[in-house]
Amino acid sequence: MAHPDDEFAVFPWLEAACREHRLIHCCWLTDGGWGGQDISRRRAESTAVLRKIGIPLEAMHFIGEQLEIPDGELHTRLEQVVPALRKLFLGLPEAVEVLVPAWEGGHQDHDATQLAAIAGVSGRRARLRQFSLYHGARLSGPWFRVLAPLAENGPLSTLPLGPTARLRCLVRCTRYVSQWKSFLGLLPFYGLKMLVRHPFALQDVSFSRTAERPHPGRLLYERRTVLTWEAFAEWTSAYRSP
Repeated sequence: MAHPDDEFAVFPWLEAACREHRLIHCCWLTDGGWGGQDISRRRAESTAVLRKIGIPLEAMHFIGEQLEIPDGELHTRLEQVVPALRKLFLGLPEAVEVLVPAWEGGHQDHDATQLAAIAGVSGRRARLRQFSLYHGARLSGPWFRVLAPLAENGPLSTLPLGPTARLRCLVRCTRYVSQWKSFLGLLPFYGLKMLVRHPFALQDVSFSRTAERPHPGRLLYERRTVLTWEAFAEWTSAYRSP
């Protein structure tokens, strides 16, 4: 993940992995301190939610906090994050499955996290799959979509999810009290997504996709910040497909 709370997009997958007694590690690649937010509080919120799911504390790695990677600036610090990820992967089994934020242009840190993961597992037998958080494809102004995989990222892999599991996902989102402003905007769309047949989906990561804008038109982070796709692409050129 890029930030503490990004795990809201993969709760069911984490639950399923815990039920199967799989080895799970969770990593966050920025400090989560956007706008002067309390980093330790954000860490504590993610830790509490994931421990209830069944993930042990020692399997949670706040790499961005340790390396002092500012929230919003991951694309400028990939040369620091990638070696830390490679070191972590060295301690794991050779064959791994890695879930990463989708290449969707919603938040620059989400896209940069995918690039960091691709570089971090280079040379290993790894299956990388991406999950949608939010993006503004085919929308304008402040509007965005939540848990809405882009068709450009390929076929979907879904997970059966009953009403109780969907409700658990919604309740967990309320545990991120420090992020109430963000979830005030996210939760209505997240809740509506719980009404569709398969609210959560994964797609295989394609390195060649990183050569392209995530989608036509202005990206959500371009509308929300001063960062342009062109500037992001220049910062990350060494980690994207040519």
